[in-house]
Amino acid sequence: MLVDMAFANDDVVAQFKEEKGKIVDEETEKDLDITLPGWGSWGGLGTNDKPKKIIKKAATTAPRKDSGLDHVIINTQKNRKLEPHLVKHLPHPYKSRSVFEREMRQPIGPQWNSIRSFRNMIKPLESTVDGMVIEPMTAPKGFDKVMIKGKRKAVGS
Repeated sequence: MLVDMAFANDDVVAQFKEEKGKIVDEETEKDLDITLPGWGSWGGLGTNDKPKKIIKKAATTAPRKDSGLDHVIINTQKNRKLEPHLVKHLPHPYKSRSVFEREMRQPIGPQWNSIRSFRNMIKPLESTVDGMVIEPMTAPKGFDKVMIKGKRKAVGS
């Protein structure tokens, strides 16, 4: 009853159906008339030729996933701007995809976690004091060979 009162003057359902109809019309391919006027027919007085229409038929596509659902719009188009941000390979510390996805679903912000746990989550793994000298990394023992173009070559040769 409260919802009916809140949307008494709004026809939200009709607006949604109209919006969905527009989206479906935009996404469906239509037949294209590629007839060029004057091409392929005789012109002038006394000709009874009717112009032949050349119509390019639209390719048949699979039905939409939301075709049977009146209350849902499912967008199946790929977002090219989002593609560079997708993870292509499983990052180092994770052993399985499900663990990685579970970690990524967990929000980090202070709205969802206590302040102490939020600070622990965003704290850098290593910290340095200003002016502190950072020693360069050294290769571990037994790491004297490097893969170069598929062949093993000794370092320095």
